[in-house]
Amino acid sequence: MVVAMIVACEVGFWVLIALGLVSRYVLRRERLSNVFLYSTPLLEVILLVVAVIDLRGGATAGARHGIAALYIGVTVMFGHRAIRWVDQRVKYHFLGGPLPWKPPARGMGRIRYETAEFLRTVAAMAIAGALLGALILVTGDADRTKSLTGFFGALGTITLISLVVSVVGGFEAMGKNPKPKRAPRRLRDRAPVG
Repeated sequence: MVVAMIVACEVGFWVLIALGLVSRYVLRRERLSNVFLYSTPLLEVILLVVAVIDLRGGATAGARHGIAALYIGVTVMFGHRAIRWVDQRVKYHFLGGPLPWKPPARGMGRIRYETAEFLRTVAAMAIAGALLGALILVTGDADRTKSLTGFFGALGTITLISLVVSVVGGFEAMGKNPKPKRAPRRLRDRAPVG
């Protein structure tokens, strides 16, 4: 039941985004669009309630419960960014809007970006860890929640991987030299006047 709810929540997340974007750009209904887009966190609440009901009903905790906690943590910290990412691309590709935002390629801007991404990952893992702890407490049976206790290691591993990626990205940003600007081809190919 929990695995099906994780899949349903992921599908529901993207359906709500699609409905929000259609409402905003096709129907021109900004308020309706906001209702769809701001209701995505309700999916996480539903998923958490299903996980608690499953465990309180006597189920032995498994990877599905740990993945549910991880999914909620990641969605809370990165879900709004996914919505913004899709929104910018819809505006650009279909409505003639500005180029979508890209993170800085080098310099201190890139280092700040990599640091912020790492801190978001830490926050997502902290949320997931807090939810795992809450599921363990709600269940109240150490034998049935052994796998949840072991899932804390996975959260630590994800955090460590994110740290390595951020550090490597920061070093790459420091090592890149800006490319010299060249005149557009049509200007370079012109014969000199005179």
